Amino acid sequence: MMFPYGIACALEDLPERDPVNLRGTIEDLAEKAKKAGYDAIELQMKNPGQYDGKHMKAVADSLGLAFCAIATGMEYSDNGLSLISADRSVRQRAVDRLKEHMELAKVLDCAVIVGRMRSSIPDWSQYQRYEDYFTEALLELSDYGQRDNQLLVVEPVMRYICNYFNNLPETSDYLKRLGRDNIMLHMDTHSMIIEDANLPEAIRHCADTMGYVHFSDSNRRYPGGGNIDFQSIMEALDEIGYIGYVTFECVPWPSQMESAVRGIDYIRALEKCIWTQRQSKLEIK
Repeated sequence: MMFPYGIACALEDLPERDPVNLRGTIEDLAEKAKKAGYDAIELQMKNPGQYDGKHMKAVADSLGLAFCAIATGMEYSDNGLSLISADRSVRQRAVDRLKEHMELAKVLDCAVIVGRMRSSIPDWSQYQRYEDYFTEALLELSDYGQRDNQLLVVEPVMRYICNYFNNLPETSDYLKRLGRDNIMLHMDTHSMIIEDANLPEAIRHCADTMGYVHFSDSNRRYPGGGNIDFQSIMEALDEIGYIGYVTFECVPWPSQMESAVRGIDYIRALEKCIWTQRQSKLEIK
């Protein structure tokens, strides 16, 4: 077992409470990610047209780093762009903005995350209406990305942020109904510890749709800083044959670099523990 590991980064200054490990210029981010031992960068951003994707790609390439995803939640929190707004013009602006993120992702060769831009359903008595808005948006984005085989990953978000598609199995089942090869599931351990009763079983249920993974502990700190059983999660991911990125999305506590280093050191130590335990079982047989 050896997953490629990414780390959440932002090119602008964000509040310390935000779960983004590293902040700075692309040069700073790449240097820190490489020094801490990561394989890739996840960019959390808004207004992608302001950034030079070719320059960012060149900086990462120079250090042997990749990009694993673009996170788009700030388009909702900062710009008010919702994929299920009752206002058709807002929905279309949200879709068009995600297409801009997809154009940048094409240059960076990475996935685009659809999470907080789902927002919350304002009137539960009209649930199907709002789910249909979301489906309409996803299908348009899927069609847009088909030619270049661009990957969209849909994130189940905890109930305190979004009030539908909160747990892994229900979100996975919804994506299966859509039947689009370029729309997959994005799991986040922090949301899972609230929404999924049995984390390994939830992962096994989603074997056919798993496309991207976020690690952070129960308190949003680095893995090992809370009480989530990451060993069982890693074993379940390995069991379903997941080989994609595992990205750390944590608050930068006690500092940006300490958070980055402690998290990956803990997970790599768990990898060694799992391997040793498996070897022992094989020797006993």
